[in-house]
Amino acid sequence: MSKLGLIVAIFVATVLTSRPVFPSTNQLNAAPNDDVIAGIKALHRSPEKEMARLRALLDSNSSSSKRHEWLYLYALGKEKRGEYNEALTLAESCINDVYASSLMQQRAKLLKAKILSRTGEIQEAISLLNAVKQWSMNHGVIQLNIGVLMTLGAAFEKIKEPKLALDNYLSAYNLATQFKTQVPPSHIAGLIGNIYLKQSKFEEAKAYLDEAYEFAVKKKNSVNQSYLAEKLARTELGLSNFKTSERFFNLVIDIAGKNNDSPLLANALLGKGKMLLAQNNKAEVINTARTLFEEASDLARHLESKTIYFESLIELSRLALSNGDKTRALEKVRLAEEVIANEEPGFPHLEAAYLKLSILEAFDNKQETIDALKQYIALNELITESMDKSRVQIIRTLYELDEIEAENSDLKAVTQLQEEKLTLNQQRNFLLAVIAGLFLLLSVLLFLLYVKRARYQKRLERLATTDGLTRFYNRPKILELLNGYLNQLEITGEKFCVAMIDIDFFKSINDNYGHKMGDDALSLFAHTARQLFPKHVDMGRLGGEEFLFIFHNTEERQIYDQLDNFRQLLKTASSNQLSKDITLTFSAGLKTIKSLQTTTAILENADIALYEAKETGRDKTVMIKCL
Repeated sequence: MSKLGLIVAIFVATVLTSRPVFPSTNQLNAAPNDDVIAGIKALHRSPEKEMARLRALLDSNSSSSKRHEWLYLYALGKEKRGEYNEALTLAESCINDVYASSLMQQRAKLLKAKILSRTGEIQEAISLLNAVKQWSMNHGVIQLNIGVLMTLGAAFEKIKEPKLALDNYLSAYNLATQFKTQVPPSHIAGLIGNIYLKQSKFEEAKAYLDEAYEFAVKKKNSVNQSYLAEKLARTELGLSNFKTSERFFNLVIDIAGKNNDSPLLANALLGKGKMLLAQNNKAEVINTARTLFEEASDLARHLESKTIYFESLIELSRLALSNGDKTRALEKVRLAEEVIANEEPGFPHLEAAYLKLSILEAFDNKQETIDALKQYIALNELITESMDKSRVQIIRTLYELDEIEAENSDLKAVTQLQEEKLTLNQQRNFLLAVIAGLFLLLSVLLFLLYVKRARYQKRLERLATTDGLTRFYNRPKILELLNGYLNQLEITGEKFCVAMIDIDFFKSINDNYGHKMGDDALSLFAHTARQLFPKHVDMGRLGGEEFLFIFHNTEERQIYDQLDNFRQLLKTASSNQLSKDITLTFSAGLKTIKSLQTTTAILENADIALYEAKETGRDKTVMIKCL
């Protein structure tokens, strides 16, 4: 993040999630203990029985002084059932009840904000939450303040603002840790760990998720345990702890299967497949992963949320592409596009478009590839523009604090003229602050847009300069690098070496074992080279089974030894990973460049050396000295 972005993030976090300043300790009310708290616990223990009791009380006691409490609890039950319209009406009735205490009204406002957030009215929800938060801080009601912070966190998560969500959850966690309330810190720890997981901060995620998971196990809550185990499985995968990750995934699959929790089961199957592929790409692992992805796809196809179904189709498409089954890969990615066709364009659309572009490139259909590239660029621009508009709208909500309506009661005794002057001054200062804040934030948004576009441009450039199968530089790029080093040679005088390499008897592998085995051999060659050679070796594929390596700051004898070591490793790897009947070897022509000469001359001389290596028995390196 840039310095400007950091300043803005701190500014926003300070406004929204600054540490609450409560009254003195003897005025704090950490956790109100009244009939409402007892009713909330009853709703958790026996929701249907308690809802029936509350309905009966409301029907038979239309003028009771405790009616506002029943209204609130009944609204809470409706909200938990997902009956948001009725819950919202009941919460507003509680707010307007003349017998309701200030605390009861604030509880009802918090519930109303939760409902608004879940129904998509984020701006109104945040404004209401800010008001309840201010009240809870002024009156020292810790538990209510924790509830506000958690609801704010959930609202910011919904509008894709993880930094603000995390700040609110951390504030809630610190309060719950410091004061004994009805909300255990371990519950909030699960929310914090989930955000860190989404940000790929796996060490931080593990610390909080472990705390939440141990609490769920202690309480024997299998639902929460399985949910947190799935998060921990993905966290351990991010930390490359594959055995621990697999253990958690298996636990989730077992619990979700027993509970008939199809969404969680499908997600766990999908995650386990990804985990297996992250370890190695052996045929049996690939087949197991494919089976898991297909099971996840079958389960997710009938779910209301299509996210897991989309992800499983994408993974099946990637797997088919890596195995050379381009037709099946294209079929799956197009099906994935159909799944999200009616949704607002977002990152899933971009992911599918990019994968389809890669598949069409493998088909070598230039026109379809160009069309796919245009679609990808258009989607990228549309999504970026949509995000920018959404963020600006959110920013407006966050900074409209409505100070005029919160005037101190003492100011109302001032003359009308003084009141008008004060109001005008407040409006002017507020407007200047909002304009300055918006200008600063919009500047950051423009900068982030620039960075994002630059990143996508870099990806497109990588696609244009990299060989798709080996991930080496392609022929134009490696020759361009060679020309560049020749130009530098004239200035710096630093010598370098080139090695032209050709895999021995590669045609016989294609003829006897098929082109799929040939592609696997090329991939194994490239993978072994990347593991062995240091970063200062540039590796490019000239075409077919022929490669060009450029070595820097290394003596000929060292390069010769490195190539020989590479040759031995490749033989062992090919026997283990391709076939016991295949021993992959290569011939190489090595040339040191000490003086300026043409690229054509260098390639010709290296090719002569390569030819000599092949003519004198193959499986060797021949060196030619530069004049």
